[in-house]
Amino acid sequence: MNHPLESVTFLPSPSYGKRDCAPGWYWDHQTPFHDYDIFYVLSGKGTMTLGGERFELQKQSCLIMRPGDLPKAVQDPHDRLTVLYLHFQVADTGGKVPLFPFPRFTVTGGAFRAENLLYAIMELLDVPAPLQELEFDSLMKQFFVRLFRLHLVPRDYGPGSVKQMQRVRQMMAYIREARGVDVDLEEMADAVGMSPSYMSRLFKACSGVTLKAFIARTKVESARDLLVETRMSVSQVAERMGYSDVYAFSKSFKRVFNVAPSQYLANARLSRPAPGSRQPPSR
Repeated sequence: MNHPLESVTFLPSPSYGKRDCAPGWYWDHQTPFHDYDIFYVLSGKGTMTLGGERFELQKQSCLIMRPGDLPKAVQDPHDRLTVLYLHFQVADTGGKVPLFPFPRFTVTGGAFRAENLLYAIMELLDVPAPLQELEFDSLMKQFFVRLFRLHLVPRDYGPGSVKQMQRVRQMMAYIREARGVDVDLEEMADAVGMSPSYMSRLFKACSGVTLKAFIARTKVESARDLLVETRMSVSQVAERMGYSDVYAFSKSFKRVFNVAPSQYLANARLSRPAPGSRQPPSR
């Protein structure tokens, strides 16, 4: 059975950007939305009310506003919000605008790099380019495929699947918090309330990868972030992340990114925007 995403096309709206919410900020939208809006929290805390539902805003939470919505939001004055927003429209194969049932609220965590995808979409919209609408549709579908995936439950894992998926996400958060370094499986099993062997089977059944593979990938991704975001050398990163030597680090890195860490770092520096480059417009 086809997913509804396969029958629609995403179209850009002119309103998008990043907002650092000032002291005293609140949002009380008086005119019903005529399009859709992704509201993604980069940092801070607050609450939003939509259609009688109240949602707690936190880092990496994502709300989807729909046509007709009248959102109302406030922020924690001691932990002000910074958000990305992106308005868009949806058309079906006949060119009509359906009311599409996007997930209303999701805390994405680190399950996918939502922030990176949203920035890529905004950068695409900054300057007219050939095939821009096609690329916009493609990137938006990537975003929503990953968002929908967080709400899907494996059909073959019984009636407790929703709770089990929550446990798996708890394991993933535990591993990411440790950056994949020195993860104690006994301690993690105790934290999620199950035996290490059952925990490993559940993780594989729900995520499609083994715990060992997920930990190894998380460790490499954390090492990648250190390479790109600090001035540490490849050998220093290898040592910091607990690899036995640079060779072992390079081998693990290549397995995930198909390139040596030194080459990855060189490519990242070449693609890094120059100081003072244009940022997405403010809301």
